[in-house]
Amino acid sequence: MKNVGRFDQMLRIVAGLAFLSLFFFLDGGYQYLSLMGIPLLYTALTKQCFFYRIFGINSCQLPSQKSYFLHLTLPL
Repeated sequence: MKNVGRFDQMLRIVAGLAFLSLFFFLDGGYQYLSLMGIPLLYTALTKQCFFYRIFGINSCQLPSQKSYFLHLTLPL
């Protein structure tokens, strides 16, 4: 069941890539802190978050909450 919405997904991708990039800038044992980016990227790509499921959170749009941009049509 997908429970990660579009905005949440983009935020997780940016944060995950930022954490993974720290691997090249940190020294010693601190490099392993950058591996926190892996779960963020995994949850963003699968759109499933274990903690969201435990707490009953769902950031996906409901079918009745369609975005304005999905219905934007330009007259020709």
